[in-house]
Amino acid sequence: MLLTEIDAVDWPAIPAPPPRPRTAGAADGPPAERPDPAAGLRALAAARDLDAVTAAVAALISGSLLRAVAGEVLPGAVVAAPFLLDIAERGHPHARESAVVLLDRAMRSAPLAGFGRFRTSAGHDAPLCCAIAELVRARRDALARCGRSGAYLLQASRAHWRFDIREAFGAADEPGVVVALGVLRGGPPPPSSGGELHQAGAVTAVGAVGVECPPVDATRDACLRLSGLPAGAVGEGGLTGAVLYPAVCGDRAD
Repeated sequence: MLLTEIDAVDWPAIPAPPPRPRTAGAADGPPAERPDPAAGLRALAAARDLDAVTAAVAALISGSLLRAVAGEVLPGAVVAAPFLLDIAERGHPHARESAVVLLDRAMRSAPLAGFGRFRTSAGHDAPLCCAIAELVRARRDALARCGRSGAYLLQASRAHWRFDIREAFGAADEPGVVVALGVLRGGPPPPSSGGELHQAGAVTAVGAVGVECPPVDATRDACLRLSGLPAGAVGEGGLTGAVLYPAVCGDRAD
């Protein structure tokens, strides 16, 4: 079933940089082929010994999902994340640990210039790390059953928080300050950290994000204070439906 789902993805349609030359002086040789993420994922899903797992991981970090030498993550890692999560939950023990490591590395790696964002189902161009973290958090219950490695991955996803705004109110006596109510996924934003506000295809920088009321239950309802917004950031339609991501993640994506 998993192998069929991997093969059903149109991998060539996922944005990716051109393949690097095979060697420094290979200009006259055959063109380098674009790495195939499906091959590495299939191999990792089917692996039953350490040698097979090692070979599969080598394929995935050599340009399919990650460029390990350069410390870069590619957009294909977002599409591959659900498959890696399946392997982390049900694969061979060696493959499970490797899938967790790949997901963690994908969240920590900087994207390649020009390939740092992924269009979400809601139409937001999220940083790759945040898009992967959201998929990780969606498997919270399954990862909780994966022991230490699952808990580690969930903890890593907390840095890539996301805030979905339900209501927002401008502070009349404080220009550029907005108090927003909504749902906070991931960990709380660090004190004075910045954010990037996504709304209707536009991205607006937020100078500082403060936590007024943290989530206290499973609803993840929270209240954040957004400072340093440009004039007119809260228009007639307000910020309902806007999404906030960490500025540090957006800076790496651009």
